[in-house]
Amino acid sequence: MRASTAALLAAFLVAGCGSQHSAAPTAERPLIPAGLVRPPDAKTDMDTNPANLASAVVTYNFHQLPEYIDAGAFRLLPYDVERTVVPGGTVRNVWRLTVPRTGLVLDTVVTSALTEAGSRADASRFDVDVTYDGRHLAQPHRYWLFYRNNGSQICRIYFPGDLGALHMSVHSLVFQPLPAGRHVVRVVVRQRIPGAAAGRLVSEYRLTVLHRGPTARERAVAPDPEAGDRAAVNRTPLTFRTPR
Repeated sequence: MRASTAALLAAFLVAGCGSQHSAAPTAERPLIPAGLVRPPDAKTDMDTNPANLASAVVTYNFHQLPEYIDAGAFRLLPYDVERTVVPGGTVRNVWRLTVPRTGLVLDTVVTSALTEAGSRADASRFDVDVTYDGRHLAQPHRYWLFYRNNGSQICRIYFPGDLGALHMSVHSLVFQPLPAGRHVVRVVVRQRIPGAAAGRLVSEYRLTVLHRGPTARERAVAPDPEAGDRAAVNRTPLTFRTPR
């Protein structure tokens, strides 16, 4: 097993939805306009519930789903599943993406544990701050999700057997279609580490949003919701494979 895979599995086993410590915006900071990010308590159907979309991002970044789902209604954004925090340091990722005007699903933190209590405890070590063009996400702690990979909230996303029963803590949000033009979404995650200095994970998404919605080709990339996603899933246990 590669060292990076071992680190990832360790993170899954010791680290889904809800934290009391996400960074809360102050009155002085400009906030992302209302309506640009889907409220965490928005009414959804089974396919578009927050846990299902958050899980889709994880699945996409394990190369188990394409970047578009639901006939192009959502574009899943990259998340570095192999990144690890450096005590006292900062790890940075920058993605440059050209996207149509469609919903964007962003996971900022993904952790897991064998129990829900363990998952929630691990999530509480993270502070999250998200900005869009310099404006901050209000009450980011509301965007934590807690679910089990094979739980009732997950209807179309399937994990290998060695991850199926894990309890997930995922900080996730859904951007409504953004105005055409260039935008920057910046995510700063601070992780407290017992016995060591806190580390930071900084992810920057430099987006060029086109004036159009998804094309027929982009919509065709999405999996057939009637057939489900099982047929395309690699069932090899994660222990014996790594992200491409």
